[in-house]
Amino acid sequence: MRKIRLLLLMLVVGALLGGLACWRCNSEREPRVATDVVLVTSPDGSIDISGWTASELREHLQQLAEKLAMPAIEPVVDRVTKGVIPGLCGRTLDVEGTIEEALVALPGAAVQAAYTPVYPTSLWEFSQYPIYQGNPAKREMALVINVAWGNENLLPMLATLEEEKVHATFFLVGRWATKYPDLVRAIAAGGHEFGNHAYSDPHLPMLDRGAIAEEIERTSAVIKEITGQDVMFFSPPYNDFDQKVLDVASELGYLTVLCSLDTADWMRPGVERIVRRVVPRAHNGGIVLMHPTEQTPKALVQIIKGLKEQGYKLVTISQLLAPNPEKAEIPRSTLE
Repeated sequence: MRKIRLLLLMLVVGALLGGLACWRCNSEREPRVATDVVLVTSPDGSIDISGWTASELREHLQQLAEKLAMPAIEPVVDRVTKGVIPGLCGRTLDVEGTIEEALVALPGAAVQAAYTPVYPTSLWEFSQYPIYQGNPAKREMALVINVAWGNENLLPMLATLEEEKVHATFFLVGRWATKYPDLVRAIAAGGHEFGNHAYSDPHLPMLDRGAIAEEIERTSAVIKEITGQDVMFFSPPYNDFDQKVLDVASELGYLTVLCSLDTADWMRPGVERIVRRVVPRAHNGGIVLMHPTEQTPKALVQIIKGLKEQGYKLVTISQLLAPNPEKAEIPRSTLE
């Protein structure tokens, strides 16, 4: 009996020792982060993860995940303007994606933590409201150029935009686009975005719903035929609109875009005054409205330089309104 007990004890000890050896073997085989690797979790936060195993890094990231998460900023309707201010994506830490990046990093590398965007409610659900600006958390501004005339001033404006590597959003009157397709193509060739400014430049509130719809759809059809581009933004001529106009545009699938900074260049107030209406009043998410007058090309040069000097990135309306800064997209529904 004693021999049997001794034999059983030896088997148990052997199994334990074998398991310990196997655990050590597996631990030694577990991949590790290279030496001198730093994980950057935010602009002012980083962690030295040199030599960490995948398990150690996973445990630490799981503890940090809640702290690093950011909720989405939802769109809101401004009490003063009655316009909607777009939302912004939040984020959650992508633990496994971060580990994957860390394990393949070379010695001495700085690895950026991976995040998954958390989308706010879609801006399209607020399409019955006008848009006067982008989200104020964005250090960005957009240039909007309404075109119904001023052909001789368009080319110098396009040349300035190309030289400054800036893309604008051109809202075209359909009747003008039909008459000058070559200029429309020149705008498209510069990589610019298009918006809809109705077909015959009317005061839309004076029209019935059917006529408003025709003005909008006819214009987009012209732009599509000439450039192949779909149009998702609408701006009423003379900034003249009522809820009927907003509702028709919304039902047709458009976001109505106005502005927060109006150059009033159509009044020909002088280059310096046009510039003063924008540069000193610049703000995050600002939308600047201008037209191709004879004074605007010179003012445009100064406006772009003045805004850049203040640290603003000049973007298209699509980029300005996009909830995810990494994508110039406005999702039609909330993404999870």
